[in-house]
Formats: sequence, structure tokens, C-alpha cells
Amino acid sequence: MKIALPTFNNIIKAFIIASILSVIGYFLFPYLSLNELASARLVAYSVLVSAFIAAVLAVIPMEFNLISSNQVSVFIGNLAFKASANDIRDLFAEYGDIQSVRVMTDRATRRPKGFAFVEMDKKGAKAAIADLDGSEFFGRDIKVNFATRRKNAA
Repeated sequence: MKIALPTFNNIIKAFIIASILSVIGYFLFPYLSLNELASARLVAYSVLVSAFIAAVLAVIPMEFNLISSNQVSVFIGNLAFKASANDIRDLFAEYGDIQSVRVMTDRATRRPKGFAFVEMDKKGAKAAIADLDGSEFFGRDIKVNFATRRKNAA
């Protein structure tokens, strides 16, 4: 399990959550029979409690990956521009369950870039890579391997 530092966006989210919760806490504490507390102490308690809750919420990933740990991403390169997502799905379907197929396109022209990604089960992906890497598909020798994370452009 990798532990990652909170991103700037998560810190901002935590600050907003803490602010909202401290305002709610400021108005909620008097109803909890804590009237004898001074106003400054009440604000301090509200901020502490809400900051703790916000920190916990900031650490929890805000986006949930719907793909199970048994699913992997397979990269398909050197694709013919006329190959569609359905064609790729049909090619990989015999190797296992396909979660999704994404054909990458240019943002400006909307033309295919010549590569795609297939999300599928790990066992089927290994078999597909072994069989399809270097094979001909729509008149081109395709490159098939496990997808890797894109390196940050610095």
C-alpha cells in the first residue's frame, strides 16, 4: 500500500470542509447543552473537530475506481486509424471479459491517434498480450502490452 501526500486540491477541499463544519459546529454546540462555554472556546472546539473530520475526508480518495484489482489496462499501439472500439472489443473478447475499450483521439481534429486501451481481467490480458503482440490487425502489426502510467511532463 502506497501512502501519498495530500495534493493541493485535497488540502483546499479539507479547508473548505473544515470551514463549513466549524460554522455548523458554532451554531450546533449551544443545542448540545454546552452554553457555559465561552464563545472563543466554542469556535476553537468547532474548528478542531471540523479540521479532524476534514483531514480524514481529505485522506480518503475522492474518486472511486470501479475496476477491481483483478482488472488491468492493456495498451494497443500501431493501430490502423479505421479500427473502431467495437473492432478492438471483438479482437480481445476471446481472451476474457472486457470492461472497457478506449480509442484515443486528437482533441482538435477528433481523428484517432493510432493507439487504444482495453480494460480486462489479468489472466485474459496475459493471454491476449502473448497472442496478439506483433500480430496483424487491419493491415498493421500491432503492439500489445500492459499499460503503464504516463510520466509527468516536467
